[in-house]
Amino acid sequence: MKICFTSALFCDEKKLDQLDKPGHFERNENYDYFLFTNLDPILLDTSWDVINIANNKNISTVSCNIKKSRYTKFLSWHYFDSIQKEYDVIFYCDAWVVPNNKKDWKSLASKISKEQKFPFAQTEHNREVCRKGGINAELDRILMSKRDTPQSIHKTKKLLKSYDPNVDFNYPQYYENTCFGYKFKSKSVRDITYELWTLYKHKHMSYRDQPLWNFLLLKNKLNPIIQNDLKDNTLRNMKHFLELGNISGLEKTKYVNEHSWFIRKYENEGSMRENYTQKNKDT
Repeated sequence: MKICFTSALFCDEKKLDQLDKPGHFERNENYDYFLFTNLDPILLDTSWDVINIANNKNISTVSCNIKKSRYTKFLSWHYFDSIQKEYDVIFYCDAWVVPNNKKDWKSLASKISKEQKFPFAQTEHNREVCRKGGINAELDRILMSKRDTPQSIHKTKKLLKSYDPNVDFNYPQYYENTCFGYKFKSKSVRDITYELWTLYKHKHMSYRDQPLWNFLLLKNKLNPIIQNDLKDNTLRNMKHFLELGNISGLEKTKYVNEHSWFIRKYENEGSMRENYTQKNKDT
């Protein structure tokens, strides 16, 4: 089974010190690992194979670097098609996150491949308020944490409601996009990710991709494979973790790092995350 891991990192070179730091990790020689960027690969010290796609025609009309990064985040299949490269399953993770080479990735890839309707695996939102409150709950949290402006969120809601007024923004379901995996040739995956990219480029759409993604899942009546052990803070909500009992915090950290498919390197989070509302337009 041909497996590829991808990540993406775009910013102005002058703000490189604010950016997430792509990590070092153990690679499997049978898999490919690509990080897509607009930067010179020599600037990034990492285990990823770094590919500069700054001149790719699919992002040439997009001004925001954060939005540019979402092209290969969701449409890596489209990029690989253009260079005549093919995989069975693609896995994505944010740049400060690394794949755990101790896990049996072939087994997870096989699970994804066998899904007929929508072979896309991801985690539910780690916060109950978002899982119960849906899109509106996350939009509220985005404003609370100053991850986007009230004006941008208002325009985003208006655009989405005009696109499909039947979608319930309070529907009790919500998924995260920190990391996920999908079947490369799936038509349903290709259709929804292309639809996302088409809408996401709109000038009135928030650069936050999760509200749009969850909107499209509801619109298209698609349910992803729930894989909450992909990362630490969603694995902690799972039954087998809650049943561990009163073990030490250190032991719990070791447990989640061993059992998560992706390991989140918190020390690699960039300072740009502190105030996206001031920085998202030019990072």
